[in-house]
Amino acid sequence: MRDQIKSVSTGTLRRGMIAAFGATATLTLALTAGTASAGATVAAPQRAACPSGHVCIYPDATSNGTPQTYFRYGSHNLSNVFGTRLVVNNQTGGAGLRLCTAYGGQNCGPRKGPGSYLENLSPINSILLEP
Repeated sequence: MRDQIKSVSTGTLRRGMIAAFGATATLTLALTAGTASAGATVAAPQRAACPSGHVCIYPDATSNGTPQTYFRYGSHNLSNVFGTRLVVNNQTGGAGLRLCTAYGGQNCGPRKGPGSYLENLSPINSILLEP
């Protein structure tokens, strides 16, 4: 009888251990899959390329985020644009851009040709796009 009890206890113990191991493995797999899918759902900031023919002012000093874009020659007043920003002159035909401390394209700095610039836009109140 002791042999039967020992045999039943050992078999029950083994089944319990296998069930516990299976539950642990399933939980580990679920947590790993949950972490992977959670990581996949967290979106990185979108990178928006500056379209050809435009001047773009990005939200910070990188090309992350959606920029403000300007494509018509003339002055463009800025509102709530502060700090160091990435400014991209992607105009064609050698068109230029000037950063101006006054509204309406007045009190402008030197002309900037096509390219990318890191600029402190805190004192800038308008930009001037030139052919």
